[in-house]
Amino acid sequence: MKKMETLTLMAIVAMMSLTMISCDDEHFDHYYFDLDEALDAYFETYGDFGTDDRTTAQWFDHYCAYASDRDYRDFLNAVDYERYENQKLMAKYLNGYWTGPMTMYYKDNMGATVSTPCTVAWDFELDAKSDISGRGLETRVIEGEGTVETAFSWMVNAQGGIELSFDGATADSDPINMLVAYDHLDQLSPERFKGTAVGVNIDEEDDFDLKKQSYAKPSVATRSAAAKTFCGKGKPAAAIERNIVKAIGHR
Repeated sequence: MKKMETLTLMAIVAMMSLTMISCDDEHFDHYYFDLDEALDAYFETYGDFGTDDRTTAQWFDHYCAYASDRDYRDFLNAVDYERYENQKLMAKYLNGYWTGPMTMYYKDNMGATVSTPCTVAWDFELDAKSDISGRGLETRVIEGEGTVETAFSWMVNAQGGIELSFDGATADSDPINMLVAYDHLDQLSPERFKGTAVGVNIDEEDDFDLKKQSYAKPSVATRSAAAKTFCGKGKPAAAIERNIVKAIGHR
């Protein structure tokens, strides 16, 4: 009798094992990877420019547990595509003439943080051979200091940061580099550009709130593109690497 009970128990265990395997196989066989759904969930979590490669891989493994290696490659390619489309759209928004108030924060001779308010105009021009970069001209008016004009190069990087490289005072001078990191961007739309530019090789931070006054090259950036507004506040961004070469005074 004990032998029969043992055989019966073994048969039940075997049937349960087969049933469990069958369920897993059936789930896998009927799994459909919805790329659009995955992209929506990913960008909803990490913002318009996603996050780093390691975190992306961990998120995909958790969210799309049954996806194949090919699904993962398709997902990464789609993320890169969406990211670049956002870079291009931001560059189109920037293209044009912006004016408004700006406050420059820097160190005085005693090492204390001080601020200087000014009015600034940034004239961005998108390069004819690039979708995401170009040249521009900054005009700053500071009471008691007069007007300063400085040409600059600019680009929208793959993390959604806006890189500004101001020409040196002379041909032998190094440029002054500043970055509006995506998590320092309050708003970028066809009508408004608000955020904080942080010095990369200068100890200075500039808060600005600009309105667009004209649209350079209307065929590139028009009000019809106003459906999307970029805002990086609260989203992860790449760390800023600083190499301070000027600690006293503003640029």
